[in-house]
Amino acid sequence: MELILIGSMLIIMALIFVLAMIVKGSSLRPLEQRFRALITVAKDNDEEVEDKYSEAYEIVMEFGDLLAAEKNLEQYYGVKDIYDRVEEFRAENNQAVEKDRVILKVVK
Repeated sequence: MELILIGSMLIIMALIFVLAMIVKGSSLRPLEQRFRALITVAKDNDEEVEDKYSEAYEIVMEFGDLLAAEKNLEQYYGVKDIYDRVEEFRAENNQAVEKDRVILKVVK
């Protein structure tokens, strides 16, 4: 039983080593190049998403700091600037803004 466990661990280590060689290697065969392209594309997408999250985080944090300001005029112009930045962010990321009809209800 221990021998099977040791053998399976060696096989897994060998596969990890082969994958690392494919990702970092040069003069690869066509099949290896396709596999490498799959791995690196996924890695690039993760970095892109992380950049978008960091930009959105910066916008939200600046908005929070702005609302903490004591001058109303500063808040007013700051909110306008933040709104413009949000619109640019949405346009860059192809996010459509849904504009539904506003329905007001009277509550008694």
